[in-house]
Amino acid sequence: MIKKHGTRYNKRKKSLWQLLLPIAKILPFFAMLAFVVWRVLEAEPTEFLKAQVSWEIDESLPIAQTVLEQKIQPLIKDKYQLNLHEIKQTLEAEPWVSAAHIERLFWNSIQVDIESQDIAMRWENTNCDTKNKANCTGYISTTGELFIPKTIVQSDAVLARSRAHQAKVVKLYTDYQNYKILSGDMIITSFSRTNIDQLTFKPNIKVILGYQQQEQRLRRFLKAYAKLKPSKKIKQVVFDMRYPKGFSTSY
Repeated sequence: MIKKHGTRYNKRKKSLWQLLLPIAKILPFFAMLAFVVWRVLEAEPTEFLKAQVSWEIDESLPIAQTVLEQKIQPLIKDKYQLNLHEIKQTLEAEPWVSAAHIERLFWNSIQVDIESQDIAMRWENTNCDTKNKANCTGYISTTGELFIPKTIVQSDAVLARSRAHQAKVVKLYTDYQNYKILSGDMIITSFSRTNIDQLTFKPNIKVILGYQQQEQRLRRFLKAYAKLKPSKKIKQVVFDMRYPKGFSTSY
């Protein structure tokens, strides 16, 4: 009986040691980690808690990274949890930013990828009597979006003139694409939409299409121009295509 009792006691003692052994092995690691964290917090606690932002920015973006950094600074200052949706909205509010992709790398670390707007057309507001006023000049992107940035860049894109109405600008951009296809080799340099549509082609040929049947009138102009071919010495030729069965020209 004594022998049996001794065997059971030894087995219990061995099992308890086996249970504690894994904990004993990792205790030094946690002790070292706690020491490192304590030293960091003691030295620069604000640096440890500071949000880290990694940037990947489209090379064609015409504004500096510092501009974007300043925009989101209030959202990442001493934050324990970063609101990615709020950061994304703030960055995409910058007119030159087409899209901002935000990915969380750690609790206080994020990756920000910035896509730049691509210019399809330069834009002028027909309600402005001067280009220097706010909201008088801007650009139309390749998605038909009107954006009016503070930073203006040089561009050889087609000039569009219209009112500052996003839905109407989208329609203008769609119609421009159709006019461009119909025009073939003739190059459109400007497209003005007030109460009527007017196109200007190289070298300096103005075509008044009116407010209806614009595509039919453009086709009639192209056929007529192919036959007439005005002299290149003339500075400007105006074709008014609003007549039911013909057109008028002026120089």
